[in-house]
Amino acid sequence: MEKNFSLQIDEVFYQYGIFVKGRVHSGRIKLGDRLKVVAQNVEMENLCASLKRYVQQEKVSVNEAIEGDYVCIGLLQGSKLQIKKGMTLIAP
Repeated sequence: MEKNFSLQIDEVFYQYGIFVKGRVHSGRIKLGDRLKVVAQNVEMENLCASLKRYVQQEKVSVNEAIEGDYVCIGLLQGSKLQIKKGMTLIAP
């Protein structure tokens, strides 16, 4: 049985959109997947607009990432003020 996707956000940055970095804690993520950014009293719907995996210090565009991969995810909506380091990204 496959686990649901989750990733704790290590870094948030803005570069023509909002991007988050972190290691996939469980499950898998695919380009276009629906996501939720969650914290104590916050829950925001989102969408995986771009997905890059780090391979030997290089970012490589991929269609899917699995548990253990360190990734950079471009989110469809949000801002650095709303999405912060330490929040969790999950599949709803």
